Amino acid sequence: MPIRLLSLPGKDLQYALDCMDIRDLVAFSLCSERTKNLVKSSNRKIEPIAAYVYEDYIYFDLKTENDYDSTNDYISLYVFDSYFEFSGSLEIEEWRKEEFTQNDWIAHFLNIFNDPMIGYLGILNTSLSYLDTIKQLFPKCSRLAISDMFSRAFAKIAFWKLYSIAEKVEIYKNICDDKNDTSKLLTLSLKSLYLVDFVNPLKLNLDDLLILNITDVTIHFANISVKELNRFLKLWMQGNRTFYRPEVISLCLENGTQLNYEEVLKGIKYENVKNYYRDFTLFRLKRRDGKELNVFIADNEFTFRVV
Repeated sequence: MPIRLLSLPGKDLQYALDCMDIRDLVAFSLCSERTKNLVKSSNRKIEPIAAYVYEDYIYFDLKTENDYDSTNDYISLYVFDSYFEFSGSLEIEEWRKEEFTQNDWIAHFLNIFNDPMIGYLGILNTSLSYLDTIKQLFPKCSRLAISDMFSRAFAKIAFWKLYSIAEKVEIYKNICDDKNDTSKLLTLSLKSLYLVDFVNPLKLNLDDLLILNITDVTIHFANISVKELNRFLKLWMQGNRTFYRPEVISLCLENGTQLNYEEVLKGIKYENVKNYYRDFTLFRLKRRDGKELNVFIADNEFTFRVV
């Protein structure tokens, strides 16, 4: 015999909600304002929501937190202008709600799962004219990634249009055409920057490392001399800068470049530290003010990490 779900006592209703998978919760939340609020108050924990932007739709991954084995607790949503499609197992369902737009769907998903912003926003295949819409749809996200499928020119425009919505940015093209571009990029107040371009290495020098304002930066490939790295470490050891924001600088030098740790650390006092994670030695540097630094040097990799 059918059960009127909303007529159940509070504890029984909560139990019913707890038994629902993500697909059922989303569907239930769309029935009315009351069901939306019930789903929201159930506090279902999910992984940070990932969204991938295409020209005609936005693809969402929703997954129960720390539950990688349950197929029932993983769904994909394809959000179009006026409707969205469920895709979780073998079938695809289409859902529409009168007067709902892409913006309404996104706000709804974030609201019912008590998520203030998208965890990961990937820009995969879109046009320049759609970038403003993306910024309106996603005013905030934790991590922004701009695909390597775009040209350098497009990636540059997309980055400067969207970087401010994110705390962390991944970009797979070198968007710097000259030193002004490089300085502008490295002085941004980001938590992290992951820049990868194996064809066009980013040219760096000592001044670039000194003005760096990003907490955690990774650049593959970079073009910088051993002499510049050595001078940078010596200046850090002198402690002339009362505040230096970067905590991690990881550089992979362009293909064929080999780093000699003796040259990088020439004239600098250091101690060897066993590295249990990789078969290479870490070098520990200690300043007079007590600050410590781990330096990893192997093949064409250089990593600066404040302890």
